Amino acid sequence: MKTIDRRTLLTTLGIAGGATALGVHQGAGGADSQPADASSPTWHYTPLDPQATSDLAYQYYADGGCMYAVVTSVIRQLAELHGEPFRSFPCEMMRYGAGGVGEWGSLCGVVNGAMALAGMFCSEKEKPRREALASEFCQWYESTALPSFSPAEPLLDCPVPKAVSGSVLCHVSVAKWCQESGCEAFSPEKKERCRRLAADGAKKIVEMLNAAHQGTAAPAPTLSPAVASCVACHGKEDMANANGHMSCQTCHDIDESHP
Repeated sequence: MKTIDRRTLLTTLGIAGGATALGVHQGAGGADSQPADASSPTWHYTPLDPQATSDLAYQYYADGGCMYAVVTSVIRQLAELHGEPFRSFPCEMMRYGAGGVGEWGSLCGVVNGAMALAGMFCSEKEKPRREALASEFCQWYESTALPSFSPAEPLLDCPVPKAVSGSVLCHVSVAKWCQESGCEAFSPEKKERCRRLAADGAKKIVEMLNAAHQGTAAPAPTLSPAVASCVACHGKEDMANANGHMSCQTCHDIDESHP
């Protein structure tokens, strides 16, 4: 049997002179503590233009829905700047998020896609920074009258009213908008609304990633007084029968007998 000496083995593995070949993944404004092999892909974030990103998301929506539009508008710009590994990223997988995950009306694909990007570029094992990004984005989505994006060349030229969703859930967000606009949930107007909402979400997450990359990210938003009041009793420190930071009263009716 032919034997392989240590030097031959190390050379075969690409480790010359006994030194390890290490790479560090730079995320948005930080680095992972765990080293990676030099041959591993590095997902470097480069600040992008928010308005250009929203314009791209508006166009990409037709190819795969809201989550696909948000993610693809960022990844394809980075592919143009850096080539691999972004050029090979399977953006098509993000089509599952349309309609709140396969039309189930759960987490809105705009939120889902934005947090996928946050996870890609803030991939540290410790999670506080990702949670801060999630809090900022989700509170923006819940409390802002959307959509605000106005395309230069709208695919459907019609009035698109704004509405405050009060929830990150697709079916709630759509229902609130339908109530405000008087349009049906399966109308062309609603599709145009979601297309513009994807553009808003892409712009927002790029603004946040730009700030994180430059080290100027805002601290995590505090809970709204209403949610903080609910968490005070139902959260981990008391009854511990509810977990989450979503707006509670969007879905739960609170009668006068409730403390």
